[in-house]
Amino acid sequence: MVMEFFKGGSDKPLEEIEALIVQMLQDDRHTFDLAINALLGGTDVGVVGKEVKKSDKQVNRAEREVRRRLIVHAAIAGERVDLARVLIAMSVIKDAERVGDQCKNIWDLANEGIDLSTAEDLEWLIGLRDQTSRYIVAASRIYQERDSEAAHILIAEMDEAQDRFDECVAAQLKSTAPAGDAVPRALLCRYLKRITGHLMNVITALVMPLERLDYYDEKKADRD
Repeated sequence: MVMEFFKGGSDKPLEEIEALIVQMLQDDRHTFDLAINALLGGTDVGVVGKEVKKSDKQVNRAEREVRRRLIVHAAIAGERVDLARVLIAMSVIKDAERVGDQCKNIWDLANEGIDLSTAEDLEWLIGLRDQTSRYIVAASRIYQERDSEAAHILIAEMDEAQDRFDECVAAQLKSTAPAGDAVPRALLCRYLKRITGHLMNVITALVMPLERLDYYDEKKADRD
């Protein structure tokens, strides 16, 4: 299994790397909840923005720390290092970091003055919020517990969600609603799609070989 890289019971450096990656995902969830609630919940954008940036910086620092530790580990292990497994970890932290970037994009919408807290479709928007927050929590747990069975189930669910996000974007592009209504919704669906895609990439580390880790970045029709 791909994630055997992290299973060495007595390999403390790799256990610590795994813990840092899990923490990145947990920080992503915090950043997401702050950002989306600034957009949907009518919370103070300026106050939330400070916490969003703080949380995102923690994710960025963790990404650099994981890279540093992987390099040190590879140097110490020398010829015994499994390069493929190191590359897998590098791929996972890239996606964990990019989840945070998409969360910042959501906050940027609120910072530009978009307030959807009184929108007629608020219930639908809250459903998207809750779904995505749940995906982040589930991906973190699955990755931490190396639950390959749950990974397959969640990947299938998120893959279907990708289609719905595409439909949302297409609908807004064709909408006759004012740009101030259609554009924020199209952007939000796009950002949520990217968050979901990066989470899929993270947990494919449990079930896919190295060369197929970003398999779900492609549209279904383009996958081989």
